[in-house]
Amino acid sequence: MFRVLMLYPNARGMSLVPPAIGLFTRILRDGGFEVDLLDTTHYHIPGFVDPESERTRNLFFPDTPALVRGQGLASDALVEKVLSFQPNLIAVTVTESTFMIAVQLIRHLREQTGSKIPNVFGGVFPTFAPSRALDFPEVDSVCVGEGELVLPALCKRLEQGHSLEGLPSLWTRSATGEVQQSVMAPVVNVDAVPIPDFSLFQDERFHRALGGRMWRMVPVETHRGCPYTCTFCNSPAQTDLFNGAGAGSFFRKKSAARIREEIRSAIEHVGINYVFFWADTFFAWSLAELEGFCEMYSEFRLPFWCQTRPETVSAHVEGPRKLRMLREVGLDWISFGLEHGNERFRREIVNRCYSNDLVVEALHIPRELGIPFTVNNIIGLPDETRELAFDTIELNRRINANTLSCSTFTPYFGTPLRDYAVQKGYMDPAFICPSNAEDSILRMAQFTPEQIRGLTRTFMMYVRFPKSRWPEIQRAEQCTPEGDAIHEELHREFEETFFRAADA
Repeated sequence: MFRVLMLYPNARGMSLVPPAIGLFTRILRDGGFEVDLLDTTHYHIPGFVDPESERTRNLFFPDTPALVRGQGLASDALVEKVLSFQPNLIAVTVTESTFMIAVQLIRHLREQTGSKIPNVFGGVFPTFAPSRALDFPEVDSVCVGEGELVLPALCKRLEQGHSLEGLPSLWTRSATGEVQQSVMAPVVNVDAVPIPDFSLFQDERFHRALGGRMWRMVPVETHRGCPYTCTFCNSPAQTDLFNGAGAGSFFRKKSAARIREEIRSAIEHVGINYVFFWADTFFAWSLAELEGFCEMYSEFRLPFWCQTRPETVSAHVEGPRKLRMLREVGLDWISFGLEHGNERFRREIVNRCYSNDLVVEALHIPRELGIPFTVNNIIGLPDETRELAFDTIELNRRINANTLSCSTFTPYFGTPLRDYAVQKGYMDPAFICPSNAEDSILRMAQFTPEQIRGLTRTFMMYVRFPKSRWPEIQRAEQCTPEGDAIHEELHREFEETFFRAADA
């Protein structure tokens, strides 16, 4: 039997299991192939550490050593898995932030074993940077676009010893090193693909902390793609890529009936007690579609998480009605992508066109309805200044969200803002963004990586503490021994005031 080893090069201890692995497991098994998995989540990857994930895991599972990273080196685990499973193909799913981890693992495998097992890399990074991915000799081929049709066809050709030439969506490297391209495969019907099979994951991978509790969950996809065109995201580029190749519309919605099937399967086979809805914008449904979803989901009434944009729940689009319907069937937590607090900057750089007053009005609605929510923000966008970043802080102070997040902007391949950053000379056009970057990748004279790091780590303090504390917080921005000591002290006070006190 033709054997496929799937490699998931993950360094984040609290991340969800990826839906793509579950989907490809089922597709390959249905096609008669034998499948196994190496998920590196609980293994050590030198140079790639996620301390916050480790802290969270240890907080919730203090007496369970198996859940603590340290089961050995991921590179050694891959060698052991290959020697025992003897795969005919290694299928690697990567984002840009995990690509170099996968390259490192494949390199170690070949150095230690002399392995010539072919591999294929798929995911958002190979889709938008196939030639860049194939610059690395460790990468044999890449899937550009969706893999549901490509992966089983690739396995069949390899099994039968046929040429890979002309296989849609598969880019390869010739014997002389030239990149060989192919046309893109058409988009799939998201209602017709098989139900994901997550059985290859370790049981503890289904646990995730949310809202102060530990739940058992898997992601359930409701939309693929997004109708919006934010410049920090690659969804707009996916739309252009698929349309330009004549492959069909990338943005698709699953039917309520199909979502019901996936939830039933997750309950039966995984035993979930929480649903994590996987969609860039969960509210990218018409009111009628949302009503149909609520009617379907009333069968389960499990607590669930979703994410959307502020304007999608405003009173102008019947936001209160939508949120009430969802709350009645299980909405437990919602995340809103705000990203930036300056209206002009948000409109011209991020391509989000709504007023701050609308944001405040819209996000007052879940607060009134008793629905906990998170507001997500980004600092370090191209052309931003420290003063502009404080507009984001000021807007968050008006919102009073249950929780906040603040991320440093990362210029991923396929995003318009990456192209803009390259054009402005803020970064090397060939640079691959890693998962463990502590500082901004952009080099901007008006907002340095050190300034961005300092403001990112104190962002929530500026939002939550009274302004009388701002001079002290500003000293904690400095990444110096003195600044670090002040930051540590303020961080302890922050947790005591806004987390432990709330829990009590």
